[in-house]
Amino acid sequence: MDSRERELAGGKIFETAAEENLSRMTPDGDTAWKKSMNRILAGMVLTSITLDFWCLGYILPAVGTVLKLLGFRALRDENRWFRNCFYVSCIRAVYFFLSLIFNTTIISYLANVSQLMSVLMAVNAIFLLAESVFLRRGFISVQQNAGLSPHAGGVMALLLWQVSGYLLAVIRYSGFFIAAAMVIGYIFIIRNLCKLSQEIDAAGYSVCAVPVKARERCIAFSLGAVLLAGFVCGYTFGGSYPMKWAAPDADEHADVSQIKSHLISLGFPEDVLNDLSARDIAACDGALEVVVDVTDEPVNKGRTVTTEYGNSDYHHTVQKTVYDVRELRVTGVGVRIPGKRERWIIFHHFLWTVAPGFYGTECIQLWPVYRDISEGWQCAGDVTGRILADRDGKTLVSDYYFLGTETFTSGSFLGGNQKNTDVFAAFSMPRGSERQRGYIAYPVDEVQDGYIISSWFNYTHQNSWLQYPAITAMEKRMENGWHDAGAFTTIQDALQFYPTDEGIEMIN
Repeated sequence: MDSRERELAGGKIFETAAEENLSRMTPDGDTAWKKSMNRILAGMVLTSITLDFWCLGYILPAVGTVLKLLGFRALRDENRWFRNCFYVSCIRAVYFFLSLIFNTTIISYLANVSQLMSVLMAVNAIFLLAESVFLRRGFISVQQNAGLSPHAGGVMALLLWQVSGYLLAVIRYSGFFIAAAMVIGYIFIIRNLCKLSQEIDAAGYSVCAVPVKARERCIAFSLGAVLLAGFVCGYTFGGSYPMKWAAPDADEHADVSQIKSHLISLGFPEDVLNDLSARDIAACDGALEVVVDVTDEPVNKGRTVTTEYGNSDYHHTVQKTVYDVRELRVTGVGVRIPGKRERWIIFHHFLWTVAPGFYGTECIQLWPVYRDISEGWQCAGDVTGRILADRDGKTLVSDYYFLGTETFTSGSFLGGNQKNTDVFAAFSMPRGSERQRGYIAYPVDEVQDGYIISSWFNYTHQNSWLQYPAITAMEKRMENGWHDAGAFTTIQDALQFYPTDEGIEMIN
């Protein structure tokens, strides 16, 4: 072979090597394997991060989910294990993005739905574990193709770490030391996987992948568009309870008309009485005494008025909040009925005198007399009540979506957590209605003389859709006892009086 032939042969060898190297390189200079694995590992880290501020607990996992999806997508033709990883990542991406959309609704707080959500979370956990199993087998297959001894202990450690995390979640572990050990362990696992990926890349493993930047952007933008559309639909249609509104029976109070007349003669407000069910009116048969307290409460922030006092030597400024409108009228009524000892039926009635502005979820939290004064009064029956509203000149009525007792843990004023058991009534008001109103009622029996009646009515109104994730007024009230919290405002009213032999002494 002469010098000319040797030169041509060397040039072909160089061109072939250059083509092989270029086929492994992505437009940004990294190999297709390295870029795909970097995306997968970054996705693992981001989907494992939990930050409870600025919605980063949702944004970072969303980015991580997309990165894992794109990473496994580029490797899906390498072997069947990476293909399985891609399929699993698609399923988990659908679950995750649907959960992001559902977070704009109150679906998870509806009856029987919470159980379904728990099942779906368990299935998603199983898919995550399966993904780790497939990832380990995919690594081993690639190592064999690259001429390396198969080893993937880091992926096995990742699988064990995930199982341990789920076990800690099941037992609701909240300690520091094990949690810190889990974080440190995860850092070492990701470091090990990075080294494993670099080892394969250094061995010259080639991924037959065609650059698909445009299509990757299309996937990301499509997911973003779906999320945006889902958020709009969720906030628009998924923020209210499915109430069962119907017209009341025209002759509902026919059998209790005499009891109504007697109650009105004792001072029971007629407009409140007309909203009661026939059953609750009948419970007041033989009423001996009626106590009434009416309060107009503001559900707005009011306006600040500044007043300045003083002269050249003394200057004083006073600021106070003035409420030009008080939207919610709360009427507390106590009805004493015959019994061996004193027996009272307590009514808490509310009426929106001005349109509430936003129609989301509402909640009543009742602190009955026997809650804090159990030595003086005891429960004598169930809590009852209903909701009413006027629309198109007609009255609509519905039961509460939920009315009962809930035990919950919430933050206390002095710090820490405290466990409580209270009565709650949850509901939504019909859009386009007016004079939204309702009540709750319950009977109490006297245990011994000398104790006041103090019944507290806490009403929580949702005043905005702007919250993520969306929760109900009832859930907000249980997790946070402050009056104003996020998209919710709470007003408090109490019916308080001291029954004596000489008469009733009202407590303001």
